[in-house]
Amino acid sequence: MAFEQFLESTRTFAAENLPLVSGGIVAVFVLTYLAFTKRRTKIEFDPAVNAPSTRVVDEEKAATWAPPEQSYADRRGAVRRDGAPVRVLLSSTTFRNGVHDGYVVDRSTGGLRILMQSAMAPGSTLQVKAINAPDTVGFVTVIVRSCRKQTDHFELGCEFEKTPPWNVLLLFG
Repeated sequence: MAFEQFLESTRTFAAENLPLVSGGIVAVFVLTYLAFTKRRTKIEFDPAVNAPSTRVVDEEKAATWAPPEQSYADRRGAVRRDGAPVRVLLSSTTFRNGVHDGYVVDRSTGGLRILMQSAMAPGSTLQVKAINAPDTVGFVTVIVRSCRKQTDHFELGCEFEKTPPWNVLLLFG
């Protein structure tokens, strides 16, 4: 009878304090898992074991060390962002009709990469405006820095004459 009374009082306690009992059961399972799982040993660096046999860098080399030459892409001041091509209007005094169309395929805060049908001389200026730009947004002036012939179009590397505001930059993609 004592055992039956113990079971009944335990059942009553568990029913009245269900969150406490559930937490206790979870704690027992977690502690059991941690007690029986294999502990991983921490790997420590021992210079005597892991050091190379000869010192490669001595004081003289360290004093005369110079960083390696950077490529043109590594010297870029602004990060380029690829994205979906954005159709743009291009205006220049060298165009016969005054306006051509092209696509911005690469953009950054420093400039744009534009694909178009005709070539432009490096150093010339272009006026660029996204097709989807509102009428209140004007053209942005860019300076052509490079012009490369591709299979059926020309690829222009352009630098902003003056970095446009962020809301205008976002119109280019």
